[in-house]
Amino acid sequence: MRKFSINRNHRELEPTDEQIKRQKDFSRLHHDYERLTKRGKKPIYRDPKLYLLFFLVGILLFLILLEEK
Repeated sequence: MRKFSINRNHRELEPTDEQIKRQKDFSRLHHDYERLTKRGKKPIYRDPKLYLLFFLVGILLFLILLEEK
């Protein structure tokens, strides 16, 4: 659970110059946002482990169906 603190002294909280400079580059900010919110998707044929898994499952299904006949 988060702990929140209440600002009771009513002073305005201003960002520092460094924080402002960091957020001025919109392309970098957008890139960081996209990287954070979206995961990279690799096609099945480019992921060798997943491709091998589907291939083995396919062979097992083929052998099971072949044996039942």
